[in-house]
Amino acid sequence: MESTDNHINFCQTCKSLRLAEVSGKVDDSCSFISAELYKPSYYVPVNMGIGGGSYIEFKYCLDCGQIQGEFPIPIQCS
Repeated sequence: MESTDNHINFCQTCKSLRLAEVSGKVDDSCSFISAELYKPSYYVPVNMGIGGGSYIEFKYCLDCGQIQGEFPIPIQCS
């Protein structure tokens, strides 16, 4: 499993160096629900900033709680 966004070495919001990386393999048991999108799925949705396929992967700041990545996420994602 590859690490997500290795180029991010500090928080994009508060510039803290205290980042945590979350990764996991979900196999056939993932769903995504938001105000704009209900995506019943067996896979992690791609282009949502949290991984894709069978893997959840993201970094977040231990100081401010901001998930790292490119935001905002477009409404039309696959």
